[in-house]
Amino acid sequence: MKTHGSILLIFLATIGYGLMPIFTLVAYRAGTSAGELVLLRLGGAAVLMWVFLLLKGNFRTPGPKGFGRVAIMIGIPFTLTILAKFLAFTTMPVGVVQAIFYGYPLVVMLISTTTGRERFHLSRLFGYLIIFAGILFTLDFNDSRITFAGLALSFASTFIYSWYILSIRNKNVLPISSVHITTIAMTTGTVIMLFVFPFMKSNGFSFSPSAWWGIAGLVLISSIGAFLAFNTGAKQVDGSLAAIICCFEPIFTIIFEILFLEGFYTPRQFVGIILIPTGIILSLILSRSPRERATLFPPMEATSETDR
Repeated sequence: MKTHGSILLIFLATIGYGLMPIFTLVAYRAGTSAGELVLLRLGGAAVLMWVFLLLKGNFRTPGPKGFGRVAIMIGIPFTLTILAKFLAFTTMPVGVVQAIFYGYPLVVMLISTTTGRERFHLSRLFGYLIIFAGILFTLDFNDSRITFAGLALSFASTFIYSWYILSIRNKNVLPISSVHITTIAMTTGTVIMLFVFPFMKSNGFSFSPSAWWGIAGLVLISSIGAFLAFNTGAKQVDGSLAAIICCFEPIFTIIFEILFLEGFYTPRQFVGIILIPTGIILSLILSRSPRERATLFPPMEATSETDR
């Protein structure tokens, strides 16, 4: 697969993940609970993926060890991230939750540096300051919609998702096909939710039929589609480039909420929501070597003898 095709897949996955909070709000407004929605999302995706593998004639999984690695390194953190974010969405504006969540590249960088996986670059400090400033702007404590529970869940999702990102580049996980990774991750999530669901608030699945629009969007677009697209594309391009593209997810979320759900944000929150991905992008680009930056922004070729 060519690099441009991989970049397009990651970009499409970003849009799919950006739509996730919108589908979630549609389902919530129709009477679903967080536990019901996560269970239906992961369970529906798992069933469809197993059916797909069966029809494709590729029903065999990567073996017990491969299944276990994907379940522990991908499925568990992915599920816990979803659960934390869905609960946070019930207490705070989705754009704020997404903005906090997308501080995860900073956490990944810090962990990678302290564990010796990569060198610390002083140039990243500029990006870190922008990210920190964005968080302060976003967390307007005068806004009654900001809650301690929502903040705790949002920051928890950031650290848990960092676990997932650090795991997906593992040499034992990369050879496994994206279809199998998606199937195993969704299956693991379904099993976890079956154990957790009895302890969560439930409406007895007595919600309005309109909730199925949100559920269908979560299953088909924000779970199967986005997860498959991201895993397929991320295997073909540099991880930093994939992270840069994904930083635009909160922007898509805000745009979709304003357009379709009459979302409202204060000017200060807009500034913060924009600053966070801006800081992440700068911290990633500035930390790259000149040669790596040249691959992102290649010089223009000479077009005349004078240019030469």
